[in-house]
Amino acid sequence: MFCALALTTVLAGVASPQKYQPDPNSAREAIARGDAKEFLASMESQGQEAEKNGKWSFAAAAYNEATWTAQNIGQLQKALSYAGKALEFSERARDQELRVRAIMFLAQVHGNLRQYEKAREWSEKGIEGTKKIASGLFKEAYEGHFYRMLGSEFLRRGEFQKAIEYLSYSVQVQDSRLSYFARNRASAPPGAIQTSVHLVVISLGQLAQAYQRAGKIKEAIKANQNGIDLIRQFGARTQAESNLYQGLGQIYLAQKDFSLALENFKKALALAESQQRPAGISAASLRIGDIFNQSGKSEEAIPYYQRAIQQVESTRTLLQSEEHRQSFFEGELGAYVRMMQALVSAGKAEDAFNYGERARSRTFLDILGSKVQLSRAQGGLLEEERALQERIAALKARLAGQEEGTGRETENSRRELAEAGKAYEAFLSKVRKQDKEQASLMSVEPLTLKEVQQLLEPGVTVLEYFVTEREVLLWIVEKDKAQFVRLPTGRKELVAKVTSLRESIYQVGEKEKFKASSQELYRLLVEPALSHVRGKELLIIPHDVLHYLPFQALLSPQGKYLIQDYPVYYLSSASLMQFTKAKRRASGERVLVMGNPSLGDEAYNLRFAEREAKEIATVYPQSAVYVRAEASKPRAVSLSPKYDILHFAVHAEFSEEEPLSSALLLTGEGKNDGRLNVGEIFSLGLNASMVVLSACETGLGKLSNGDEMLGLARAFIYAGTPSVVTTLWKVSDRASYELMREFYRQLKTGKKSEALRRAQLKTMEQFPEPFYWAAYGLTGEP
Repeated sequence: MFCALALTTVLAGVASPQKYQPDPNSAREAIARGDAKEFLASMESQGQEAEKNGKWSFAAAAYNEATWTAQNIGQLQKALSYAGKALEFSERARDQELRVRAIMFLAQVHGNLRQYEKAREWSEKGIEGTKKIASGLFKEAYEGHFYRMLGSEFLRRGEFQKAIEYLSYSVQVQDSRLSYFARNRASAPPGAIQTSVHLVVISLGQLAQAYQRAGKIKEAIKANQNGIDLIRQFGARTQAESNLYQGLGQIYLAQKDFSLALENFKKALALAESQQRPAGISAASLRIGDIFNQSGKSEEAIPYYQRAIQQVESTRTLLQSEEHRQSFFEGELGAYVRMMQALVSAGKAEDAFNYGERARSRTFLDILGSKVQLSRAQGGLLEEERALQERIAALKARLAGQEEGTGRETENSRRELAEAGKAYEAFLSKVRKQDKEQASLMSVEPLTLKEVQQLLEPGVTVLEYFVTEREVLLWIVEKDKAQFVRLPTGRKELVAKVTSLRESIYQVGEKEKFKASSQELYRLLVEPALSHVRGKELLIIPHDVLHYLPFQALLSPQGKYLIQDYPVYYLSSASLMQFTKAKRRASGERVLVMGNPSLGDEAYNLRFAEREAKEIATVYPQSAVYVRAEASKPRAVSLSPKYDILHFAVHAEFSEEEPLSSALLLTGEGKNDGRLNVGEIFSLGLNASMVVLSACETGLGKLSNGDEMLGLARAFIYAGTPSVVTTLWKVSDRASYELMREFYRQLKTGKKSEALRRAQLKTMEQFPEPFYWAAYGLTGEP
């Protein structure tokens, strides 16, 4: 391993009785023995001790190896913390090599956490840092890493020529390093050639991707073939080998050379299976399915798509890694969408619905990761899950480190990994028995179409949409029948139409523009379903960009809003119905109202929100109303479990990049900034029949896939309420006051969905433009 020799000066003269030393080889050996957690604890302890004694270089070395180990067992937040400390102490020590190593880890971890801009910034700092290192093997090693990371980022962003330049240079410097070790085998560190081949092959595989996407097919084939030849030349074994065959298969598939494509994908699949790499198995299976699908053999494609999905669902992203995310990198949750389209083509629309629900479940797990505190984690379930996941991750890292791929050690690792997988499945089975909703936040646990129908009330029609690049899939589901319709509108066109509608809503007075946009979306999304609708209420389950669409404001050809014909309410997934129904409770009279918090800026003042809050108290005398400085986060958190209805007339802030960071903005106290974020809402433990977010949204810029929208409502539902009222845009302060006043009056005698509908129709009389009344939607129980 590179850098091992560089640490001899750091360790020289440091008398230590410790079992482990802070160097890369010790870290690799610890993981190979299955001692990753023990090694990590030792590095943390030694780093802290070195800090106290002012041994900055030793502290930096310990924290660097803690970072590397934490990454390998999936503890990315810990890795980020360790890397920050390694950087701090390497700078105090003025040790440039340790500093650059810490920067490399910061770039890697931010990339794994999907914080791509930060990863790019650290990679650029790393390149600058390597210029201050004397020429030689260490400089080449770091340069190769940083140029590969930046090349990969340019590839992700579609800047293919830049990707080619950076990845070509990465290959060049990594190959130079490999050549040196090949000429000096006797003095090369253990595993140096094996590691060097692996690094060159990774860069070659990514370079091949860049060439292919730039349309340079001959160069792409050559880059992949060079990697294969290099592996054969040195008799090396590397997990990156299957990626090369995968790359060749992609090229031949794009050229419609199905025979050569199939040959290479099968090689990639065999290698991934031998290495027990779920992401590799998934990617190769997916492409083999594509070959059959594109050959008009949908039935033969289905088993391969099924296998790809099984790999995707084998673990949740509690322990995120770059490799794991690659299976999701293709947009649309590739395997699920292909499976659904293959099933539809094979005339199996019901099975396609079931996979659509699986896709929604898997997407939400990907959003959750490990960033949320859950309120009903009995008996330390989350801690138990994390321990099992860390065990699996450590075993995978150990297996990856046993590079020869044969022998008793490798077989033992594979056996232990299989046993750990069974232990995790047994754990999930236990959780399902204790708390099914808890299980749904740990693994993919959707309902089938038939199970959804069993839960449906008579008179309710479900419109469940699934957006793909080429079309929208729509299921019309009622208690005793289900229909399927393909809508010939792809995602790109749909985003443009939804954006146009929202813009026309914001431009109050642009009636003709709104009418044209609204009627067009009605024609595309609603009209094809109406001949199948027998219910008196519509439960709409949107997907992707449709989360931003106010279906209630869509206009029929006769000029009637959908809400004038039907009460409309929403769910992010039909499978959520089992949990909202279980939480159904009578609407009580005790309302907790938080209105117009003091946010330290008059621009955030919601004058009518205070009137709205006080008006609720006249309808429900048992209400507790807190406004301005009293509308604080600590008060909201402590009182929320004690009330029947929660009403927040506050600002909300949404984050597209970090959906769980979306938050309600309340008054801060002391060190508390007043942000009640989605991750915290999960842990509230509510007993309320409804939560109303009469909120003024900020941060909703370009339309994405709606993750930040569904996260907020889903958090409140998990926390204990069956129903959540939310808004789709920055609502008018005055109109919100009028609408909410009418809503609470109607709620006294009617269902929530009907009360909201009547309040919107009433508000429409005074404020006819949709901007004033159409933002509100009910999610959950009607």
